[in-house]
Amino acid sequence: MTATLLAPVRLDHIRPQRRVSLTGTIRATGTATAGPSPVYRCVLAGDWGELDLLFLGRPAIAGLTVGTRCRVRGTVATHYDRLAIWNPRYQVEP
Repeated sequence: MTATLLAPVRLDHIRPQRRVSLTGTIRATGTATAGPSPVYRCVLAGDWGELDLLFLGRPAIAGLTVGTRCRVRGTVATHYDRLAIWNPRYQVEP
């Protein structure tokens, strides 16, 4: 059984392998690699804390830049000891 957590939640309530729906603001972005593929990384921050959004195979995503407010949905994992969502569904908020 999976549970969907709705913001605001505390970061210590977010666990790997849980589906979440969070709203926050992109605090930082960057590009890395996973094997031969580029990965676009966004740090999403909110009242609940922060986690990484990782987009495999993408060097950038138009509209997801520092200061953008968005809502994301996906399954939480860990990546380099940080909570992350790989290839989340996202919606930019006004």
